[in-house]
Amino acid sequence: MYYRLNEPWAFRGWKRVPHAIRAEYGDKAMERPTFLPKEAFLDLLSCNGEEDVDPSSFSDEGRRCLEEMVSHGVVEESPDPLPALASWQRYHIFPSRYLESVHWSITGKCNFRCRHCLVSAPDAHLPQLPFEDLLHIAEEIARCGIKRVDITGGEPLLRPDFEQLIEALSRFGLRVGVVFTNASLLNGSTLDLFERYDQQPNFQLSFDGLGHHDWLRGVPGAEKQADAAFRLLQERHIPVSAAMCIHRENKDCLRATANYLASYDVMGLKLNAPQEFGEWKRYADEYALTDDEVWEVYRNYIPEYFADGMPLDIELDGFFSCKKGETDYQIHYVHHASADADWSKMPYCESVRYNMHIGPGGRAYPCMAYSDSAIRDKFPSILEQHLGDITLQGMYYDAVETKVADLLAKNPECAECEHLPQCCGGCMVQDMTDDGDWLVPDQRCCYFHKHIGERAVRDVADAAIAKLKDQ
Repeated sequence: MYYRLNEPWAFRGWKRVPHAIRAEYGDKAMERPTFLPKEAFLDLLSCNGEEDVDPSSFSDEGRRCLEEMVSHGVVEESPDPLPALASWQRYHIFPSRYLESVHWSITGKCNFRCRHCLVSAPDAHLPQLPFEDLLHIAEEIARCGIKRVDITGGEPLLRPDFEQLIEALSRFGLRVGVVFTNASLLNGSTLDLFERYDQQPNFQLSFDGLGHHDWLRGVPGAEKQADAAFRLLQERHIPVSAAMCIHRENKDCLRATANYLASYDVMGLKLNAPQEFGEWKRYADEYALTDDEVWEVYRNYIPEYFADGMPLDIELDGFFSCKKGETDYQIHYVHHASADADWSKMPYCESVRYNMHIGPGGRAYPCMAYSDSAIRDKFPSILEQHLGDITLQGMYYDAVETKVADLLAKNPECAECEHLPQCCGGCMVQDMTDDGDWLVPDQRCCYFHKHIGERAVRDVADAAIAKLKDQ
């Protein structure tokens, strides 16, 4: 019998095995793969429409997967050889571990002087690579089978060759997913540029509270520029979200800010208390909120969010997140591991297994926080080593493959903690030491579980939902 993919669908290998496979089908590429056991993966490689295969020789899991795909029409079955394969039906092996997306700082320069800048862009100590180097990095991303690139900076729109880069990404089949910008240079011409290359990114704009945005961004008129950008994106029906850093000066304007953003059809607002990296080290003593103060801000806002009709998606650090118009919510600080979980198989950070950060100098990092750490120059450079090789061995690989068991081995008190199944170590870099040690418990997450707790959040949210339903 002959088998081949009959509709856009992809599978990308088995867990913890680097080489990935997928069917190419352009803009319909899946965001999250279906991982298969190794035996099933190898069995299905022969289902390419060209080989006569006997499913009875497959592993039990391989036969089950094939039968399921045939029953759903995903795979076509024929007693005769099938016609020539379309491009999206062909399997491609990539010399890389699987990555969904790359978060790429295409410049270290910025026209703002943000008081919390993670990459210390105001001091311009990070580089702006020549276009030839950006082109090389883009080729490496495409070579690894990655399909989505999120663009950030510094301020990415500062680059004079920005259009050339978008043209190159489009030519390599790379989709621009999100553009992170301070909005100062966002205008109709920028949006026209993306349309020219059939790119349809979402935008994430920084917005740090009505009446407070200028202070955190260090530039007079920043709030007026952001307002104009929100208005433009609304007029062009382009998806936009916002990110807000909560601190002592803007903590009382959350409700007004959320409703203001909702009036511009902003999809969602993410809030966080800035991490003590980069520029924020200079201001944290005076302006940072304590964990209890952060919770007080969120505790006061959650009932207001429901009273206002859940006007947009909201994410309050790890405390609370909810979708627009819905009452189902999540608490990201709370995991649900079993008490007897195998910590040697649980990643310390799940996100870094699917997403990579590329710094302004071309180095590959598990996430952006590493780019301002003491060990930033120890991570491999894509200008010196193939990106696929970087994902398979070396310092980047070691960080990504860190397990909760590694944390517990260095911090035995965590292994004995009753909150471990809910905490799972927290954020990998939240309390990374000055010398770059990431095997440090996340004290913010630890504090949440020991002094606030899931019950406190649920009591506030559930009471607000009950009140909403009674109206």
